[in-house]
Amino acid sequence: MRHSVITFLFDLIISFRKKKLPRLWESLSPGQVDRLFYVYDEITARLLSYTYIVAITMRLRDTTRKIISRLEEKSGYPVQVLEDTDLSTFAVIRIARGNMPAHILKYKPITPPPVDYTICWQCSLALRLFEREPEQRFQIASSPEASQQLDKILYAPNGVASKFGLAKAQTDSLRDQLLQGLITHLYSVAVGLRVSESLTIDYPELLELETGHVERELKTNLEGLSDKVRAMLPREVFEPTHKINTAYALYWSQRLENPEIVNPYRSHGFEPAGNKLLQIFERVPSDAAHDYELADEWAKFLGIRDWYVWVKYERVE
Repeated sequence: MRHSVITFLFDLIISFRKKKLPRLWESLSPGQVDRLFYVYDEITARLLSYTYIVAITMRLRDTTRKIISRLEEKSGYPVQVLEDTDLSTFAVIRIARGNMPAHILKYKPITPPPVDYTICWQCSLALRLFEREPEQRFQIASSPEASQQLDKILYAPNGVASKFGLAKAQTDSLRDQLLQGLITHLYSVAVGLRVSESLTIDYPELLELETGHVERELKTNLEGLSDKVRAMLPREVFEPTHKINTAYALYWSQRLENPEIVNPYRSHGFEPAGNKLLQIFERVPSDAAHDYELADEWAKFLGIRDWYVWVKYERVE
């Protein structure tokens, strides 16, 4: 059905471009013609974007399309899958809300492909929100108190701003990136491990892709342990980030039966904190109704609970 609509619209605008509507053209002023061509360009751009999305979706595995459909049915909104070579992470999904009437899932092309596991994981993480009752749906957001705390840290005499000679605009931008990055990391790892627990059980055909996905994540996390990164980040951000990464490494060292995964974090002294986070993970019930409790318990242990608030999820009106 979608493809037939696209074909019809393309035929329509091509006819329009070729001026095959003589009676219409005779009745229009030059200004109206210009306006119509502007509308034509807008429609063309949207249609090309839509056909690009369809083309990507058609390349995905049946299981991936099935999980995308589950999210669409459960949430009531379509999912748009887009390739983004400039993405700073492997994939990210923006949940439909406000004036954005679709879930936007962007992924970074990887070698070797496919990206199916990453897309399935992101959609499954988003599904956790819609598995809760409507009045119990919240999203994590940075708190004003956190911005004030981080300002004091960054603008301290020995802080990042003075150390690297950053202007106010640069420092403020860094503050927002660090804050949003940390609280997103907290939620996506704590609740994301719940997704990892069940994804390949529910969809065993994804098992062959799981190891590659996890190994890429582990490698990226390790890059953040470098002395260069440590020097650039305030301790209040660096340590919670890598305590979370240690919990992730410990979890997968058990799943993949590879204890050496934890060695870099062990050498930096993060293993005890990682073990504590996993103990909390095992203690809190695993259903979606307890996702916020899990994130909060991790945050309390890490000393960052006041860095975020839970904002009520509002549907698109």
